[in-house]
Amino acid sequence: MHDLGQANSTDILIIGSGIAGLSLATALGYEGFSVTVIDGASRPAHAPPGKELSDWDLRVSALTPASIAFLESIGAWKGAVSHRAGPYGAMRVWDANGSGRIAFHADEIDVPSLGHIVENREILQALLQSAQTLPDVSFCWEHALEAMAPADPGWSVTCANGVQFHADLVIGADGARSKARQLLGMPTREWSYAQTAIVATVELDCDHAETCWQVFLESGPLAMLPLADPHKVAIVWSLDNAAHRRVVDLSDRAFVDALNRAMGPSGPVAGSVGPRASFPLSQAHALDYCDESFALVADAAHSFHPLAGQGINLGLTDVAVLTEELVASRAGGLALSSAVPLRRYQRRRKTENLAMMAAMEGFKRGFGTLNPLAVVSRNLGLNMVDQQGWLKRWFMRHAIS
Repeated sequence: MHDLGQANSTDILIIGSGIAGLSLATALGYEGFSVTVIDGASRPAHAPPGKELSDWDLRVSALTPASIAFLESIGAWKGAVSHRAGPYGAMRVWDANGSGRIAFHADEIDVPSLGHIVENREILQALLQSAQTLPDVSFCWEHALEAMAPADPGWSVTCANGVQFHADLVIGADGARSKARQLLGMPTREWSYAQTAIVATVELDCDHAETCWQVFLESGPLAMLPLADPHKVAIVWSLDNAAHRRVVDLSDRAFVDALNRAMGPSGPVAGSVGPRASFPLSQAHALDYCDESFALVADAAHSFHPLAGQGINLGLTDVAVLTEELVASRAGGLALSSAVPLRRYQRRRKTENLAMMAAMEGFKRGFGTLNPLAVVSRNLGLNMVDQQGWLKRWFMRHAIS
């Protein structure tokens, strides 16, 4: 890997250096493609992480075994797990407005864990470390996308600092507000959930026992995710905007009290909280994932409610599938600018992503109402799945694949 500061030609230009962009660059670099990544941000610094509440990244990801296997295949898991990935072997989910509950345990399907909770900055550093071993992967920091124009073949891309690139294929991995998608006029369907999520690191009064907890409240879902420290969890508390306004400015002590009331007797007891941050929740889906010599991946193509923590896993699957299709296309003698691999990628990914988005919307609506019939139905459903071993095992295997 090397940093560039001047005009450059490359096989593939990736816009965005988040987890999706870096993992795609690394995967393609392992396959021998010439890849350049541009981003308006500076190269992320990495200080040795501490163990105090304020030392943990507020952005975490719940990685499934399938995502971990992909990161392992591109040499980027060992770095993350050696730092502080928190494995979880159990999940407990319940409805605060009824008796419905379900528990999942890794030993029910004979796997060592259901996944790992990892700080996003640790994943990014592991990917950068892996990319450093690849001579044909280059990074251009402080090169914000400004304009795109068709070239023959591919695209001519101009950055805000005036530097230009030519690439046979361009990939938009620049997040839910993708500028690349906007520049190409690719339409999306999107709407707001009228909710805001609060994220923070919380210290418990007990050991988290490598367990994820999630409670569905009238105002939105609340999740506690176990970190590598046995007494610390990351929280994602999704609140209707009116409820968020009542909670966001509470003192730390009052916030912890509100958190414990929300978790109720079924969850662990929080003792203290670190810095907090909030972000609005919305859903968006691009009508098409590809254009001429251009494709979208991860949040640039689809973003939705974080209640199931599947966004990063779907994004990494996008990356893996797109890499497979580009490798197969090259083996078949097709040019990188060919539409064939991009259309295959879209066919393989769009259906699964739409299905997950529909499921998340169904969960959000089903658990966000106090309609008596809905309350009874969802509680019966949770209890039924919990009592039917074969059905619960099916859900668990699907969730970790």
